[in-house]
Amino acid sequence: MAGDVVLGFDGSAGAQSALGVAVTLARALGAPLAIVFGYEPNPMGGETSDFQNQLKRLGEGFVHAAATEARRLDRDVIVEPIVVGRRPVDALLETATERAARLIVVGSMGELPIVGAILGSVPHKLLHRSRIPVLVVPRPD
Repeated sequence: MAGDVVLGFDGSAGAQSALGVAVTLARALGAPLAIVFGYEPNPMGGETSDFQNQLKRLGEGFVHAAATEARRLDRDVIVEPIVVGRRPVDALLETATERAARLIVVGSMGELPIVGAILGSVPHKLLHRSRIPVLVVPRPD
């Protein structure tokens, strides 16, 4: 499926705003929409492994709910929910590469640029690391 639109989705208000934009772009481009949740698994096991399993299940719930909403917004767009056991930025970049994506769409958390630069926000990192266009959609007021 070359030329996908890849959406980073974490269930936040910014991600919800980005979902509608991503569906519109996928429709306009005649492209499939890959809805991606990335999380970093912990190889240590034990209680942290239990936490990671819960995080994975949470992500699966997010992307499946987002896929349902995307199909409701436009039933003609092909939608695939994807959960990747990698840090969110790496998950999005790897998925985009694997799918020869045209575009990565993410929502903004609404923080000031300096906060994103210091804390390492996903949109900030994507803008600096991606080799394809990145669209950052502002969250609603």
